[in-house]
Amino acid sequence: MIIRDYCDKDEQAWIRCRAIAFLDCSYWNDVKTEKETYNKPSISLIAEHAGKVIGFIDTEIDSENASCNKKGERNSVIWHLGVLPEYRKLSVAKNLWEETKKRLLEENIHYCEVWTQEDEPANSFYRKMGFTLEEERSWLRCYSQGCKCATLLNDRLGDIYGPEELIFDAAVSQKDELKDLCYRMDEVRLYSIRF
Repeated sequence: MIIRDYCDKDEQAWIRCRAIAFLDCSYWNDVKTEKETYNKPSISLIAEHAGKVIGFIDTEIDSENASCNKKGERNSVIWHLGVLPEYRKLSVAKNLWEETKKRLLEENIHYCEVWTQEDEPANSFYRKMGFTLEEERSWLRCYSQGCKCATLLNDRLGDIYGPEELIFDAAVSQKDELKDLCYRMDEVRLYSIRF
């Protein structure tokens, strides 16, 4: 296995790897048709085995979206990290993170954060790597269908016709209030690390 910089010719392999890596987690429906780019510089790495992309990590440097770092401190945000199922438990994600961390330190960056959901393998991985859950920053991503969407929207918008699905964010404290209106709720969690 080698860890190397992502390059443009890797895009289709990256898209396939991301889709498969996310199939068995709560991000299964976050399908991409092209690799994202970032407003700020980034570290985009892939893990490759026998010419096949088996994992990836994308980390934005000095992100405007970093949420809980000290004012004026350089920061980083991991936007994507995934490994193909058959290569898990082989330290692929750990090696991707360690190379990213090394490069962040070379840039004098000592803070990183990542948003994830309730998937225990992902949460466990970040804790093992030294990340700390910022519990007060958690929120809910909620999914509601059909007439339940209309119930939520009509209060604000008046009559609308035929909503199929509504995806919205809410405070964790609203979980009980929303449970009958939503067929799915994912708790979105912020982890951060200083190194």
